[in-house]
Amino acid sequence: MRAAKEGIPVKKEKEKKKKRTRTAEEPEHAEPSGLPQTPEPDGVQDSLEPLHRKLGGKWKPRILWVLRGGDSLRYREIKAGVAGITDMMLSQSLRELSEEGLVERRQFQEIPPRVEYRITSVGAGALPGLELLAKWIKNNFE
Repeated sequence: MRAAKEGIPVKKEKEKKKKRTRTAEEPEHAEPSGLPQTPEPDGVQDSLEPLHRKLGGKWKPRILWVLRGGDSLRYREIKAGVAGITDMMLSQSLRELSEEGLVERRQFQEIPPRVEYRITSVGAGALPGLELLAKWIKNNFE
């Protein structure tokens, strides 16, 4: 009450806004008003999260592109083809691509150890989409 005596306005309990909860009928992400609502193709929104997990980031699409020829490449050959990538990011990205089944990792029992990477058929299936996106970016933003 001291604030009210000093001329500082005080919100009363009745004036406080209640947090609005979303009802079941309301969409989680509504279209901004004034924009036409187009029907969404089935599953597109649901596919974006796994797409980002498997191919997201700065390096994974570039690594797949370097491996696109289908030949097995060694770590240093891949690194030479991806300008600016650090050793840490290359090894992390190769591990994740391998875990996702987009890249095959083969380790040979030799001294010195030899490891080669090759794009899988699943990874190669992503290349036409990556190429389309790259062309779209070039045509619209460069």
